[in-house]
Amino acid sequence: MRFILFLLPLILSTALWSNEQQLNAGNIYIYYPESYRKLAEYTLNVIKNSNSELTALFGESSYPIKYVLVNSKAEFERKTGTPLPPWTAAVTMFPQKVVVVKTPDLNNSTLRAYRETIRHELVHLRQGFQIPLNITPTWFNEGLAVYITNQYDLQSRVLVSRALAQNAIIPLSTLSDFLKYNHLQAELAYAESGTVIEFLIHVYGQSVLTDLFKTLLDKKDFYQSLSAVTDIEPGTLDFYWQKYITKQYRWIFLLDIQNIIWLIIPVLLVCIYFVKRFRNKKTLQKWNVEENEMHIE
Repeated sequence: MRFILFLLPLILSTALWSNEQQLNAGNIYIYYPESYRKLAEYTLNVIKNSNSELTALFGESSYPIKYVLVNSKAEFERKTGTPLPPWTAAVTMFPQKVVVVKTPDLNNSTLRAYRETIRHELVHLRQGFQIPLNITPTWFNEGLAVYITNQYDLQSRVLVSRALAQNAIIPLSTLSDFLKYNHLQAELAYAESGTVIEFLIHVYGQSVLTDLFKTLLDKKDFYQSLSAVTDIEPGTLDFYWQKYITKQYRWIFLLDIQNIIWLIIPVLLVCIYFVKRFRNKKTLQKWNVEENEMHIE
């Protein structure tokens, strides 16, 4: 999984897209380095297609959607204003309301992974247009983006299951500063965040997210709003969530290809043993028959 996040920078850059080429359609603006026109067009199409899907959750929006594509590490750091972990593929920046994203060649990623990154950041952007991202916890912001863009896949579920087996689940109370995590910890953090959103939808239905956002507009407090929508008290969310993932994910780690291989190997060895034993038995029987025939002659 390639990782993405949102950032509330302390220093506001006034030249995020200086010296960049520009492509736009409606309220969507793509700023890109020279020679990256096709990637900019691809990015624009991904945003247009994904943006309509998010309207049901976030409503209509006329805010400008701005993406800045960068093809060098130095330029990425300059535009984001801060050094970031090497696993970072993109950043959504507020209050500028702009996404800074690494090109696939800079991030050593596939076009499919790049597409997931674009869609993931669009969720952050659209959410931030409606509700300030500093009102909602990081695990909610990242989990929502992971869940909505279908980045929460089997690999993510295996990660959570393995963490359960190893008693290594990161509690919600500490699932906050993703920037402090290394690559493996970040993978688990994103996967866990996705399970929290899954838990809320599984228990309270698809409308829980829209109801939560509507309540947030009024209360401006995440845990008060969550309690009003779900009756979950702030101190008990972690308990119910971990109870849910323990029930749902305890044995999924067995689907990991490495575990499957280690499970299959003993079975294959047993099968080979019995096949060889059967063949040896047939051979002995054949030899006995031939020996008896020789005695008769």
